[in-house]
Amino acid sequence: MTIENRLLACLPEEEFARLSRHMERVSLSHGQYAIVPEEPIRDVYFPLTCLLSLVTILEDGSTVESGTIGREGMSGIPVLLDAKSTPMPTFAQIPGYALKIRASVLKEMYEERGHLHKLLNRYIHTVIVTGSQSTACNARHNVEERLCRWLLMSSDGVGSDELNLTQEFLATMLGVRRPGVSQAAGALQEAGLISYNRGTIKILDRAGLERAVCECYRMSKAEYDRLFSS
Repeated sequence: MTIENRLLACLPEEEFARLSRHMERVSLSHGQYAIVPEEPIRDVYFPLTCLLSLVTILEDGSTVESGTIGREGMSGIPVLLDAKSTPMPTFAQIPGYALKIRASVLKEMYEERGHLHKLLNRYIHTVIVTGSQSTACNARHNVEERLCRWLLMSSDGVGSDELNLTQEFLATMLGVRRPGVSQAAGALQEAGLISYNRGTIKILDRAGLERAVCECYRMSKAEYDRLFSS
């Protein structure tokens, strides 16, 4: 059986079978919450084809993208760390399917300190690495480079070169105004790297996009691959 989520695919067959008995395949619509801020996290999601978005909300009501979760990961890390809730919302940015499991069930199996425990600890490490790299990226690299990074990360997350991403979302991801997004996306389109039309972005030249991206994408991806490729 092919397991679409890369984290779950790394579990030994017997341990995955135990976990899968408690899982439900669900469809998440655009904007549907996986985690509601300040509320107990009751369910954990392992994306298959959807892309989850983590957002930081500032006092003036503006939002900044903090990260994404695709088929390489899972929502609900606070549950594993005994935090139970978080001020940061997580919702579906690109609709699709995910595997849902009760947070209490996952936590119980995590505490058994088997392969699942080691696997999720490694994933937590990659989230920290990616978040730290994102901070450096936002401070040092230009909008086009950062847009390349988010497009490649989103493509990896859903397993497709066609992405339904609005200008509003891209502006939130990059921390810029919509005209800045239009300018950056226009430059990438003019270079033949992407096509962009009415909220749909298609990666036309992935190798070219990887050449245009800053080192932050390669660094984060290399660390993830080091821990999970086997």
